[in-house]
Amino acid sequence: MDYALQNMDVGLVLLDSARRVLALNPAAVRLLGQRAAGLVGAYLHDLHPPSHRAKVELLLAAAGDPAAPASACSMMVALPGRVLVVKATALAPAATVADGSAVTALMLMEAGRAATADADGPLPQPEPLVKLPVEKGQGIVLLDPADAVYLQADGHYTTVHTVDGAFFCGLPLSELEARLDARSFVRTHRGYIVNLRHARAVERQDGRAAFVMAAPGAPRVPVSRNRAETLKKRLAL
Repeated sequence: MDYALQNMDVGLVLLDSARRVLALNPAAVRLLGQRAAGLVGAYLHDLHPPSHRAKVELLLAAAGDPAAPASACSMMVALPGRVLVVKATALAPAATVADGSAVTALMLMEAGRAATADADGPLPQPEPLVKLPVEKGQGIVLLDPADAVYLQADGHYTTVHTVDGAFFCGLPLSELEARLDARSFVRTHRGYIVNLRHARAVERQDGRAAFVMAAPGAPRVPVSRNRAETLKKRLAL
């Protein structure tokens, strides 16, 4: 245990009173990976969908309350292949930025990682998703992936669009791409995955392609230029 603690990466993210990211330490950059790009200067709430901003604000409010229990100042964040524990704490009044506003520190620690193979062996494949966990009301509904018409990135999370409406999913689009059946689900754009079983047509307008989906309102899902050729071959177009 002592050895593990001594070698643990502890990320540090500093926020000003407006919830804007002031700085990250190198460990935070390593833990967040690609998500760390462009974080300095970003508003923390802009990184979360509206449905989760109230939870984040409660976490930050508890960080400044000396009477708040430790559990109120912590939350778990799921990333592809790993789970991070985020611990929030308000720094002492002397720790301020140039304009005199208070600083909140977010400490990031890795709580779990997907099992990896031996150094000489292949990396294990992600566990296939049999059900899509989405929020509905105050609970979690396990959606049949076949019912998903298309998926849309929402910050670090995903909106799952079905014929019955849109639902929030706490998994990032990149993880869903890796774990959904590649025979049906294809990435058409950095922000979209379509279920080909619900694709009705492909349209071109102003030199750009889009899938027309079989759902109310016939939504169009964009196809980025760098993925168009691969999709043409896939669909024998």
